[in-house]
Amino acid sequence: MIDAVLEKIREADFFQELSDDALAAVAAKATLRKYATGDALMRKGDPADSFHLILEGHLKIVTTDARGDEIIINRVGPGETIGELALVDERPRSAGAIALDNVEALELTKEAFFDLLDHRLDVSLGILRGFSNRLRFSTTYIEKVIDWSQKTAEGDYSFLEHTQPITNRPGTDDDKAAQLLSAFYSMVRRVKAREEGLKQQVEQLTFEIDQERRKKEFEEITGTEFYARLKEQAHTIRKKRQGL
Repeated sequence: MIDAVLEKIREADFFQELSDDALAAVAAKATLRKYATGDALMRKGDPADSFHLILEGHLKIVTTDARGDEIIINRVGPGETIGELALVDERPRSAGAIALDNVEALELTKEAFFDLLDHRLDVSLGILRGFSNRLRFSTTYIEKVIDWSQKTAEGDYSFLEHTQPITNRPGTDDDKAAQLLSAFYSMVRRVKAREEGLKQQVEQLTFEIDQERRKKEFEEITGTEFYARLKEQAHTIRKKRQGL
């Protein structure tokens, strides 16, 4: 059991290059936790008193929009960590973490975390690498939001055809960012549908206006004295032809 846990710690971005001795130091400071589907490991606004390394299962990292609706901003699984940024800046949690299935995780308290930073340079370097990976992913995520926002503003929805909802674990940061922006492209799909609906309404309104204009023009023509005389002459001609 201990060997299996150590191997999973080694697979984490934060700790993958640590020696066995350093891995054992991390494991000794951590506590194994288990969570059922729907359990919250942390909630937005909670004090930052620990961080988790996921051993088994998956979680969604969530926040809320101005209306209180849930927005999924990330999805994490085995080998990934959550909650470490809040330990460093000592601010409340910026997002919540909800179990998507049964989850096993190692919890490292704030005290244990900083004790490792103070006494284990190798662990400190591993954590710095983890922060670096997280920042690179954030950059990719932001770049994609900007790109899609610009395309949406221009009325270019072609990116929606190549964007899929979260399914299997994506391979690259770019793939993961695209999948995690499900809330964004769902919103864009609604904008596109509304735009197409408005276009149809405008076309229908234009047709009705044209019909009404043609009707008015016809009434104006048929209401003239000239048209009345022309109609009377045509009636007279038909009667003459019928009398032949």
